[in-house]
Amino acid sequence: MRTTGRNLVKDLASEYAKRARAKAALVSTSWHNDMLVLSESIVVEHAPQLIARRRQLAVTSKCAPDDSRWLHEVECFIDEVIEESGGHVRSSPERLQAVRWMIASATAQFGSSTAAYSLDGAVAAHAA
Repeated sequence: MRTTGRNLVKDLASEYAKRARAKAALVSTSWHNDMLVLSESIVVEHAPQLIARRRQLAVTSKCAPDDSRWLHEVECFIDEVIEESGGHVRSSPERLQAVRWMIASATAQFGSSTAAYSLDGAVAAHAA
């Protein structure tokens, strides 16, 4: 930092404030990333159960697929599993969106199974 000495006190305070903001942003970003890593590990750990629940709750009507029960299940999973594990997802719209995306990605293959499930979760028939 160059200064002529005229504004040394002001320049030092300004420089200190810049560095403090940069350090706070780095700590915040690191914590944010730690929460995403924790959330991702929880989603990966529970992926088989999430896929099974998505199969059970995905209902197709004559008009269009109805994901409302599945989307409700996702929110319950976030509240009851990720938040309870210290994920702090609800405190950040960006983290919440990222976790919803993680769950959607982990369960995207739910329709690839050859077994069809009835509403009570039992295997109903095998698709050809």
